Amino acid sequence: MGFLKGMGPGIVVVLSWLGTGDFISSAVSGSTYGYALIWTLVLAVGSRYFIVSTMSKYQLCNAVGDRTILDGYRRLWKGFPLYIGITTSILGFVYVSFLLVAAGTALNHLADGLIHLGDWGTAAWAVVAAAAATCLAFLKRTHYRGLEILAQLTMAALVVCFLVALIGTGVDLSAFVKGFAFDLPPGESGYITAVTTAVALIGAVGGSAANLLYPYLMHEKGWRGPEFRRLQRYDLITGTTVMFGLVLAVWVVAAETLHGTGASVDSEQGLVLMMERAVGPVGPTLMWLAIFFVVFDNIVTQPRVFVQMLAESIYKSRPDRLRRLQAKSPDTATEQLHHTDKLFKSVLLFIMLTPVIFSFPFAPDLIVLTLLGNGLSVVTVPALMVGLVAITMRKDLMLPGQANRWWENLVLAGIGAIGIWATYELVVAIVGTVSHG
Repeated sequence: MGFLKGMGPGIVVVLSWLGTGDFISSAVSGSTYGYALIWTLVLAVGSRYFIVSTMSKYQLCNAVGDRTILDGYRRLWKGFPLYIGITTSILGFVYVSFLLVAAGTALNHLADGLIHLGDWGTAAWAVVAAAAATCLAFLKRTHYRGLEILAQLTMAALVVCFLVALIGTGVDLSAFVKGFAFDLPPGESGYITAVTTAVALIGAVGGSAANLLYPYLMHEKGWRGPEFRRLQRYDLITGTTVMFGLVLAVWVVAAETLHGTGASVDSEQGLVLMMERAVGPVGPTLMWLAIFFVVFDNIVTQPRVFVQMLAESIYKSRPDRLRRLQAKSPDTATEQLHHTDKLFKSVLLFIMLTPVIFSFPFAPDLIVLTLLGNGLSVVTVPALMVGLVAITMRKDLMLPGQANRWWENLVLAGIGAIGIWATYELVVAIVGTVSHG
């Protein structure tokens, strides 16, 4: 019971992973390819657990007093944290762009019977979601507990939604088992091809910026020191297991309702059709509620953590800036000083508000934004993976018995290679599409 009461970051970060494309990507895969690409989901979830657990191990079990994973990366190169801070902030902007579109789309569908805003409905509701999320993101003391409550409500909504959908569709066990074969079916023209879909599922495995959220949420929870390592493992196992179950449920529902029927999830109407066939008239309402809660939780969580990493990376390269902040706010804890920094506030506001323009009628479709945004997250693969292996294999940086064993380094290297392969496939797929279009 003590472990259950102490859990939290795992559930919060699961929604971040779902919101950054896993939900849409699994629906696209299930509708387009049936059960054929399930092996990519298994690979993605297992690899993500291993990577995030290794990051958490360094943060909890290093022998040199480093508070966060960024401190470890700085031991390799002083500019490493700044590189991570800048790239994750850019990716944060990309994530919020399609998250706000998803939130606006969900609210527009939910309110359509009461308030009809026409072509600008998604944009109007995206502005509402952005404003509400911004207010929550700037809270200091009650922020984390509020996130836990929001995450728990969201998880309950998701579980109910897709349990009902699964009961309505059932599972083709024979096709399900065959889906674990390492098969990559031929793709179609356009962005949504087998390769692009596979990249959206496993491309970000090795170095997704979203993987960095867990160590920071863990730090915000107050887990510091090796005594929290066991609790952290249980928490992360629980979170990743729940995520796998939810994404698999979405995949199965899409495969059973749309695959082979000539319909697919290549627009938001595909999602509506999927849930109508699975649950009936109430299905789309359940789905839009689930999508809204997931993406809203992400809009509150992700930009704040990414910009916090940017601020901390600047403090590490320019400690005089941190000293000035301490002098101005002597009663503020060091880990909260970024809240007093104008740079943190201005960048966070920019990332949370300006992506609203992608919800305008002339902007790309929600599905395309989600897939491409998720694929672009692979830009951090080489740096994050090389750095992670380098710091966790060093016995002088880790507590006795905590440095990586040879097989752990081998697994991390393999995951990194998959991420680099995914980067290459993404570039080739997009260049090929552009050259033919």
